[in-house]
Amino acid sequence: MTARPIKLFWWQGDGAHDVSRRNFGDYLSPLIVEMVSRRPVVFAPVASADMLAIGTILKRERQARFFGFPRKLHIWGSGAGKPDERFPARHYYHAVRGHLTLARIKATGGASPALGDPGILAGRYVDGRQAPDKTFTLGIIPHFVDQSLKAVTEIGSRPNTLVINVFDPVDSVLEQIRRCHFILSSSMHGLIVSDAFGIPNRRILLSDKVKSSMKFEDYYSIYGLQEPQPLTPAEVLDPRFKLDLIAESYARPGLQALQDRLAAAFPDL
Repeated sequence: MTARPIKLFWWQGDGAHDVSRRNFGDYLSPLIVEMVSRRPVVFAPVASADMLAIGTILKRERQARFFGFPRKLHIWGSGAGKPDERFPARHYYHAVRGHLTLARIKATGGASPALGDPGILAGRYVDGRQAPDKTFTLGIIPHFVDQSLKAVTEIGSRPNTLVINVFDPVDSVLEQIRRCHFILSSSMHGLIVSDAFGIPNRRILLSDKVKSSMKFEDYYSIYGLQEPQPLTPAEVLDPRFKLDLIAESYARPGLQALQDRLAAAFPDL
């Protein structure tokens, strides 16, 4: 008998109508959920979804209504985006992205949700595939709002540098990241997936268009870390800049245990 599909909500954006505009971090969600659950996954609007996973989408829980009555959602790794957000106790909180999100849940029914964005399981998603050769010293992953900036072109023109398009198919983005020794990203999931692969990385501030800094703080809180100081294009383009400095300070304490607990916390739907 074929298993019942999991009805999952993820942020589709323009990708709902244009496959060339599917942001890899959002579209990673169904792939990771399908991998962990070993069940098919289908998109569903929040009003009829079973669960929310990857993304700063927890505020969407307000749309979980059925004929005017609140519904309970299964939450696995979703996050808050603003300090003033508060979330009701009625949902099943199996995992949330970080401590900042956890602090904004009114109650968890005595449960202790796992912590972490499910993107940290990307290494398990590619498990069994042959690792690509590390052909690039640096990969730069601009958030889609930063893609057309001059700084991206300037950094991308440096030797042995790969500009990674977040609108490429998810599997392609993952393989491109794996081909790099270092990653600079203004996309949060560029950083999270790099961590999943053990690739030293740092956030780069390409513009002020990426609205929420809280989501980065939330993510790094799971390691007991403050977010490493983001870099600027001027620093990266300075001839004196050394990528090795990123590797020297790179650490994600307890990542293996976080991955294990996150996977074990997947709901039995």
